[in-house]
Amino acid sequence: MKNSKKIDIALVDDDSDEKFIFQIALNEIDVDYSFQYFSTPKDFLDSIKNGRKKRPDIVFIDMHMPLTNGLELVQEMRKYSNFDQIKSVIYSNSVSEVVIKAFKSLGTSDFIIKPPEISEMKAVLKRLIDNFVKA
Repeated sequence: MKNSKKIDIALVDDDSDEKFIFQIALNEIDVDYSFQYFSTPKDFLDSIKNGRKKRPDIVFIDMHMPLTNGLELVQEMRKYSNFDQIKSVIYSNSVSEVVIKAFKSLGTSDFIIKPPEISEMKAVLKRLIDNFVKA
């Protein structure tokens, strides 16, 4: 049975293959959601700041992107009040303890290592979304 609350989810990742994998996993879990994909942090910030796109409930942010990395994006988000209520989840191939501490100091909600299998991705997304709905 689907959660009664619709979740607005965004993914910021320069790799469009990740978008595809992410959407497959979301489609296979029992959740009512809308999905937005941004290939650059600038696109995400501009579209949300300017009201061109709906502010997501949760944004998954790739740590390793060209020009602006995930940490820089979260730092920029924290400068604007309309980003305060967005739960940010770092979504990357690897995250060091130093980087995790830096993200935590900025209020990042969670960190996930990109799972190699879609079944693992489904489990991770379900846990994060269930936690969000309960909050």
